[in-house]
Amino acid sequence: MLRFPSPAEASATLPAEDTRRSYGDAAHETASGFIAYARNSVDRVVSPDSRERAYKNTASFASDRPFLFSIIVFQLLFAFLPILLFITFSLSTVAFALGAAVLFALFWIGVALMILVPTLLVTSSIAVLAWAWAAASFIVVRWLYEHAPIGNRGSEVVVKQENGS
Repeated sequence: MLRFPSPAEASATLPAEDTRRSYGDAAHETASGFIAYARNSVDRVVSPDSRERAYKNTASFASDRPFLFSIIVFQLLFAFLPILLFITFSLSTVAFALGAAVLFALFWIGVALMILVPTLLVTSSIAVLAWAWAAASFIVVRWLYEHAPIGNRGSEVVVKQENGS
């Protein structure tokens, strides 16, 4: 059976300094990996040169016009949450509307299918009856033609002999 050590047993096996260092190292490695992944993802979208120019332009604007820069930053900070909520609401509304439209369409398609299936059953039955009537008529007419006393040979009409020639 698998047994996990208690906190007292775990601290007795490793010195406290080593435990903190290993947890800290693991957290540092995870954070470093995340930062590297984020940097690589941003590099694919915006080149490092363009980002560097944007940083320099922003820093020079902040030092040239600090009051204007600070009001813009505050406006962005305080407007970010309402804008984010509005975008979330809008996307949720669109998703809900699309979902409702799909369900509405599926409902009416199901209703139409309930009408279509019996209609196809009736029309296919009528088609089979019409085909059977046409096939039976053909067979009867062919039998009558074979047993008729008058026939044709090419373009002339002839009276058939008893032996069928």
